[in-house]
Amino acid sequence: MGLFDSLTSSKHRRLILEVLSKSPRSLKEMGEITGISPPVISRQLKKLSELGLISKDGNCYSITDMGEIAYLAIEKFRRIVSAIEKDPEFWKIHDFSSIPDEFKLRIDELGDYQILRSTKDVVLKHFKVFSSIYSESNIVRILSTVFFPTHPRMFVDISSRSDVEVILSEKALNALKRDYKNELDEYLNNGGKIYYNNEIHFTVITTEKALCIGLFLSDGKYDTESGLLSFDRSAIEWGFDIYEYFKKRSVEYP
Repeated sequence: MGLFDSLTSSKHRRLILEVLSKSPRSLKEMGEITGISPPVISRQLKKLSELGLISKDGNCYSITDMGEIAYLAIEKFRRIVSAIEKDPEFWKIHDFSSIPDEFKLRIDELGDYQILRSTKDVVLKHFKVFSSIYSESNIVRILSTVFFPTHPRMFVDISSRSDVEVILSEKALNALKRDYKNELDEYLNNGGKIYYNNEIHFTVITTEKALCIGLFLSDGKYDTESGLLSFDRSAIEWGFDIYEYFKKRSVEYP
């Protein structure tokens, strides 16, 4: 059995590594902390030692450098799985292919997110909540390949009182220039910035208050019925980071 399987298949081994990641412990101390019986701990310590994840000095066991790396990797994996399991249907039906791998590996940072779903009585629920958030924010960063007729006036209104930057697809920018030139000029005169990038296939709106995500469904249609919202600081940092990632790869207009 390989290293990964050895750890993922045993909660006792993971728990022991978690305890030792904080400080060296004796067998007795580990039993008191974990509640695992001494015979079971002894067997798991032997296995972890064989794998090179822990070492023994006298009566105390310590995690090795390799053990620390393995523990951090397994713990990261656990948090990512936990984030998906919070609402598996949302992750199952949407297209995440255009989100860079480094940000997929950080989805645990979305924290205690909620999925806003429309109902028969409340349509476009997440759009309304998203709008209320960024209309009251001082810093707004928008990544979006989707263009709605309400966007030009919305961009103008927000830019008149906030620090706003928007990254759109080239197609959406051309529609702005063609059909909403006055609004585009007013937005730019307000100090708003706009970029274009054709690699974006989702919507991420980030402010100092919250992170909002809209996605395409697996069948290629944009999901107008649900969106992800998080107020966690780690989620907001995730949003600003993915914006900067695409900004470096975008072309500024004009």
